[in-house]
Amino acid sequence: MRHTLTLATACLNTTPLDIDGNLDLIGQAITAAWQQQADLLLLPELAISGYGCEDMFFASDWLEEMPDHLLAVAAMVPPSMVVACGVPLLVNGGQLFNCVALLARNRVLGVVAKQHLARNGIHYEPRWFTPWLAGEQSELTIGEQRVPFGDLVIDVEGVRIGFEICEDSWVASRPGRSLYQRQVDLILNPSASHFALGKHPIRCQFVCEGSRAFGVAYGYANLLGCEAGRAIFDGGALIASNGELVMSGRRLGFEALVVESATIDLQLNRAQRLISSQPLRPGAGDGVVSVDFRWAAEALQRPLSPQLAAPKDDQQRDACLAIALGLWDWQRKTATAGFAISLSGGADSALCASLVYLAQQQALRTLGSTAYRQQLARCGVVVDEALDGEPLLQAAMAALLTTLYQGSALSGSVTRSAAATLAAAIGASHHDWSIAELVDGYVGRANALTPERPLNWQQDDLALQNIQARVRAPGIWLLANREGKLLIATSNLSEASVGYCTMDGDTAGVLSPIGGVSKSRVLQLLRYLLDEGVELVGGQRLRLPALAAVVNQQPTAELRPGAQTDESDLMPFVVLDRIRRIAQTQHLGPKGILKVLVREPLAEQYGVDQLCQWLRRYFELYCRNQWKRERLAVGFHIEADSADPKSYRRFPVLSSQLKRELAAMESWAAQLTQS
Repeated sequence: MRHTLTLATACLNTTPLDIDGNLDLIGQAITAAWQQQADLLLLPELAISGYGCEDMFFASDWLEEMPDHLLAVAAMVPPSMVVACGVPLLVNGGQLFNCVALLARNRVLGVVAKQHLARNGIHYEPRWFTPWLAGEQSELTIGEQRVPFGDLVIDVEGVRIGFEICEDSWVASRPGRSLYQRQVDLILNPSASHFALGKHPIRCQFVCEGSRAFGVAYGYANLLGCEAGRAIFDGGALIASNGELVMSGRRLGFEALVVESATIDLQLNRAQRLISSQPLRPGAGDGVVSVDFRWAAEALQRPLSPQLAAPKDDQQRDACLAIALGLWDWQRKTATAGFAISLSGGADSALCASLVYLAQQQALRTLGSTAYRQQLARCGVVVDEALDGEPLLQAAMAALLTTLYQGSALSGSVTRSAAATLAAAIGASHHDWSIAELVDGYVGRANALTPERPLNWQQDDLALQNIQARVRAPGIWLLANREGKLLIATSNLSEASVGYCTMDGDTAGVLSPIGGVSKSRVLQLLRYLLDEGVELVGGQRLRLPALAAVVNQQPTAELRPGAQTDESDLMPFVVLDRIRRIAQTQHLGPKGILKVLVREPLAEQYGVDQLCQWLRRYFELYCRNQWKRERLAVGFHIEADSADPKSYRRFPVLSSQLKRELAAMESWAAQLTQS
């Protein structure tokens, strides 16, 4: 019986429906794993098709070709090596299953189907896939092979291998319990687990706990990059043995694939099962399939991988790198010549511009000058071949990022200077023009229609604010279109949630990089980039002193005369973000949220009556402005919740406006204050 095994994991930056490109990545991963002398390679969930194929999973014509693609992967596998590969499979022409196939050279050893389909947050797997029933086994035909299929344990020359596919490991009734009773040595988890702040430590926990509780070595491989446009996958493969991490892979990398391995002691885990108080089923053969395969000779001289400490959770760094990775993937996957931003000198647009710069910094350091220059050329951006390092980056930034400050009669010198200073620091091609004449022109035309009542700030505050925001959009669109660039929308999660944004103004654009970032965190990230900086590949830190003028001012739209601030228009951002987070992750209404808040420091700081007023304001704006959220540009999912109704939070465009629920909240608050 084999005592040790070298397990490799591959995190791949796949693209939905790009079968040829995905197969090429898989081939590169197999080659890299073989060079690392791996006995077994674990690929991510749905590695062949891509994970985010959406309703193309209803199109049977291309899905019917998946068995052939699976055999193509099997043909790539070297002798004496095994590969676990995620794939969607149509069974009996009628149901689609999310599967993982265990492959040897030109053979499919067995196929396991996912039992628990993710249906929360941004995931809608039950729309396309059928869950497999625990304990059920079947067969299917792949090529000329009859292959065991279902809830399987595959015995490969004495090494018993079982699977938990992504969501399977997040549920209470995880398959690992059954796999333990069937005496598996190794649980493999091919995943497509999207990035969210604070999520990676939870993954480490279930991998280590699964290894400890089930007496197994546990391998986890994840997708990498902005695969389909919204979700960002952070990679971060993990391997645990005897309850301890022995491999913690790189996260948020700009490589197309990351292959990492560890050598594990199978006997150590078997010894733990011997002393476990949980009963095994030594005679149970249900779903245990023995296959004819021989491992390579055991390399007993190969050292075991040492135990590792849990990786540090740095949420500010992770947020910056996740957005930068998303921007880089949008640039290269759309083959577009960069980005255009209406740079106002405020927090939101400044963060977007800074993260475009971070994306280029990280890409250059990851790929090296030659490969980076080649990637730019695919996007239509040609830079001098003699340039290298920082000069190359500066030339690239001048070509890739166009920024435009569009001041109105209400704009101040602080924002104009802040925008110019930041653009110069990051090397953007920066422009500055006034929209005052355009605004005056529209106001004059409107006044000509009603000369008896000209527009004024007392009666037409919203109209006069919005016209300034809206006339900015055509100009920056013009520059973006002329230069073949993607226009970045600068609205954030907090303000988009309540509609504190101008449609066809600050929401105009193709992509909203901070659409999944709360305003509170926007300000934190700017401070982080100013004071600490992001650690780049190679260990250097990227700090942006040019952000000082942005960080040191109160966020303001500069659309109304006088001292306008975003918080005075809405409420303190810390309150807004706390209300939003509870509403969208705990799914509570106004009264339920108030019951949570009265037990928190915010109640002592502001009082119940004030919180009640802000809750009413939040929900009135939320209900009224669902139509705005329906029109938001594509945004990245960064925090635990999102304002995106297409992939996260669905709400009726027309509703009761929660009048009954708000009245119930205020009645409860009155009783509380009286008591």
